[in-house]
Amino acid sequence: MRPLGASDATRYRVLRLASLRNFQLMHGPAYEDALRQDEAWHAARLAKAGDYWFGAFDGDELVGTIALRTQEGSRLRHSASLNSLIVDSSRQSRGVGRLLIAHLVDFARSLGTIRQITLALTDGNARAERLYEAFGFKLFGLEPDALLHEGRYYGKQHRQLILDHSNNE
Repeated sequence: MRPLGASDATRYRVLRLASLRNFQLMHGPAYEDALRQDEAWHAARLAKAGDYWFGAFDGDELVGTIALRTQEGSRLRHSASLNSLIVDSSRQSRGVGRLLIAHLVDFARSLGTIRQITLALTDGNARAERLYEAFGFKLFGLEPDALLHEGRYYGKQHRQLILDHSNNE
């Protein structure tokens, strides 16, 4: 496990495109749209200020990614979002996703300013729901018809993990 940066763009693009192709319903972006995003686009994404990217590696091979997106400003910086959890299809159900989430949550706590982490996932993705629930992410809303895939609309779950329970009310 290590931070990712612009120099990891090639490996990240390969992993992301494979996930978008193999698990189309689980992602917001369409595979066909992502194909048009070149290595420079991916490098800029990994280098964006306020986003913290982490990768899980097997030797030199990138097998998983996750991102913490923070917000600027005194009224918003307490809230961050978990984004782009991707695990190589051959490594799924082996604990890579758990390691990535645990690392991200620990990192968010270490920043000292993050009170909550939010995320969104396709409604009905039972494996992802169980994984996030194991970390304490609670459902706080459902956005109907958020994703159109092959002529059918799917809802998007919104979940939240509270890191700091002070000032909870």
